[in-house]
Amino acid sequence: MEVRAAGYVRTESSSDLPPLEEQRSTIERYARESGYKLVATYEDIEAPGHLLYHKPALKEAINNIKELEEWEVLVVADPRCISETKSALHEFVHKLSLYGNRLESPEKSWDELLEEMREYRSAMQQRRIP
Repeated sequence: MEVRAAGYVRTESSSDLPPLEEQRSTIERYARESGYKLVATYEDIEAPGHLLYHKPALKEAINNIKELEEWEVLVVADPRCISETKSALHEFVHKLSLYGNRLESPEKSWDELLEEMREYRSAMQQRRIP
């Protein structure tokens, strides 16, 4: 069965994220090497890195996983392209896991991202217990 994937690119001049063209080529190469068919690309150019919902293209990708289900893997050049804030990145990974989608990157596998999200959520739960 062919795996359908989308790419997500985010740039921000005040960040050390890879340049736009480098992200695009990294995503294309990763998808090709993984045997994925890229069916969509979402790009937030010069978008701040903290909050998920201040990125129009990322909001469109989230809508896709909820409504359209056109792809199952979102490929990024670096997980920091989603957010440079760990809580926001883990929120996104959690959301993808609930819908049966996944985030992949040459930097970190889905399993690594899931494990980090679980560890983060567990640490947050432990801090809430009096």
